[in-house]
Amino acid sequence: MSIPFVQEIKKEYPQAEIYIICKDWVAGIFENHQSINGINSFSLFNLKGLKNIIKTGLILKSEKFDLSFTLTDSFRSAFILWISGAKKRVGFKTQSRGLLLTNPIPIPIKLMHRSNKYLTLIRHNFPDHLFPQFFLLNNEKQWAKEKMKNLGLSSPTALLPFSVGEGRSLSANNIKKWIKNSKKDYIIFGSKNDVLSGVTLKNSCSENSIQSLCGEFTLRESIALISFCNSSIAADSGLGHISAALGIPTVSFFGKGNPAVTAPRGLKTHVIEHCNPCLGDGCGQEQGDLVCIEDISRQNVENTLKELIDQ
Repeated sequence: MSIPFVQEIKKEYPQAEIYIICKDWVAGIFENHQSINGINSFSLFNLKGLKNIIKTGLILKSEKFDLSFTLTDSFRSAFILWISGAKKRVGFKTQSRGLLLTNPIPIPIKLMHRSNKYLTLIRHNFPDHLFPQFFLLNNEKQWAKEKMKNLGLSSPTALLPFSVGEGRSLSANNIKKWIKNSKKDYIIFGSKNDVLSGVTLKNSCSENSIQSLCGEFTLRESIALISFCNSSIAADSGLGHISAALGIPTVSFFGKGNPAVTAPRGLKTHVIEHCNPCLGDGCGQEQGDLVCIEDISRQNVENTLKELIDQ
């Protein structure tokens, strides 16, 4: 959700060199982006404890930044920029961090998508739907193409059912129901923390052509592989955002999250809002956009994906 901000910053300052400061596990999102000159990534260890946080700020001090933005609302991010000595420090005025910023900006009162919220740090007039862009090098595309060939797959559907957000992952039972009797190929993507869940899902769908790649590849490699998929079924997750941004027809399921704020953005993306947790017979949901996830059929999912593919 931060990539549209990076793209607009480049338009605002076309001659500037732009560097990303981020956690190491998300660095792959920004690699090879045409608006970015470099990435400063740090492990979670480097961002824990006062001593490490100060050390991180001092490391960045050598970069001699003229202008810096913190998109997060955390005190830590503003403190690191203050330690870095960046001449101009812009961020939202939250968590009593205003004194650490040279340009504290009030948080928008109006409910908006998080990508748009970030853009208000630059200006208040911008297109409502700025889609994030990913740039894959030719060698990355060739690697992914060869890997798909070695796996014996051609235009598979990506399954992105796992989320770091509590209660946002899709159940194996629902995935099994949605792909039952399908002749398509399926690939399960996830992190090292999802390996066991990936195996469980694969075993639950043993009658399908399905493989789990959870934990086998870097984030960057996973992005390249997803780019060769025909479509995606996703939870409210980072990989769901990546699939949508790549232009892959993506059905994204939202339970606890608010799609008005954090829905994935892409030309071929559809969000299904469902109750979470499922209340079973005690559910009184009869109006609004919410649906019961147990009532979503294989036909519903297939028809939605077909509509996105045919767009």
